Amino acid sequence: MSLESIKEKINRIKENVIICDAQPEYTKPDKDGLICHTCDGSGWVERTEENGHTYMDYCPECYSARMTARRLKVSGISTGDYLRYNLDTFDVKRSYQAEAMKNMAVEFLANHTHGQGLGYFGASGTGKTHICIATCLFLTEQCHEQHYYFSYRREMPALIKAMKSYNDDYEKAMSKWRTCNNLYIDDLFKLAGKMVDGKLTDIDRNELKIVYDLVNSRYLNNLTTIFSSEYSVKEITDIDTATGSRIYDMVKPYGMLVTGANERLRG
Repeated sequence: MSLESIKEKINRIKENVIICDAQPEYTKPDKDGLICHTCDGSGWVERTEENGHTYMDYCPECYSARMTARRLKVSGISTGDYLRYNLDTFDVKRSYQAEAMKNMAVEFLANHTHGQGLGYFGASGTGKTHICIATCLFLTEQCHEQHYYFSYRREMPALIKAMKSYNDDYEKAMSKWRTCNNLYIDDLFKLAGKMVDGKLTDIDRNELKIVYDLVNSRYLNNLTTIFSSEYSVKEITDIDTATGSRIYDMVKPYGMLVTGANERLRG
């Protein structure tokens, strides 16, 4: 190969490097299913203090979303499915109550204050989880407030096991749920209630103890909690007044009883 050919090849390589440098370096989803051009998917950015000292810090653009994605993975939910549940994709024509459900979420977000809760209770398949996740995503993406997702049936067995073992294990397991600023409890008391002739007559005692502990801690510390449940607040209150009344107080005036057919079975 001649000297001229080598120079030409080097120049082509330089041109390609310049072109590549002009493009975003990170265009594929990382292990958390996210794309972030600020940290190139690492989750970390370099900061410089006034004294010139440099250190690594969480990426301000993707940290909240990254933590949410990792918690979802543990809960068995893909980030893609979670992000699909936003306000724009909530079909207000899915049922006669859907528009009212969305309007309440929008009003809650417009008047969002620290500690104010939100709750949808009642029939399965009516969009409760979708609208609650959409509200959480708005809090994170638009209000820049991190939220935690509590998948009731996924988390409860581990909490019961911790409660029955060492006290330190239980306290450690409960800490983040008690203290995070925004918590969404999905499917509260799912499969924990005993039904007789279509009426809730009892709730598993161990699960009720843990829920009361969690709800009471968040109630006393004025922390925003979002609920979805197949049971109404009245049904829960009839079983345990202390838990039900606190939930009622936490979500008012943004609590809704949802009735109607399961829209998942439509068609």
